[in-house]
Amino acid sequence: MEINLGEKDTASQIEAEKSSSTSSLNIAKHTPHRAYWAEQQSRLPLPLMELMENEALEILIKALRSYQLGIGRDHFLTKELQRYIEGLKKRRSKRLYVN
Repeated sequence: MEINLGEKDTASQIEAEKSSSTSSLNIAKHTPHRAYWAEQQSRLPLPLMELMENEALEILIKALRSYQLGIGRDHFLTKELQRYIEGLKKRRSKRLYVN
């Protein structure tokens, strides 16, 4: 049985395309929907988010002390920063008690 070289190349090319399309289907079955994936990419893992929030809180508390010494306890910026810090602490404590 004699096989022409061109026919052999075509047969192997068809076989390669079949296997690649099958693997693409398998990947598509196991990969999440694009919208879900995009949403997950924009979220931070909770431990990292908590760590960043704690660092931000430390920085804001240092800024508050600086405001209190520099512009006074009764200045509106000092009071505004203090309210913001209290809000962050409340949100953080609610999240810690819920989990």
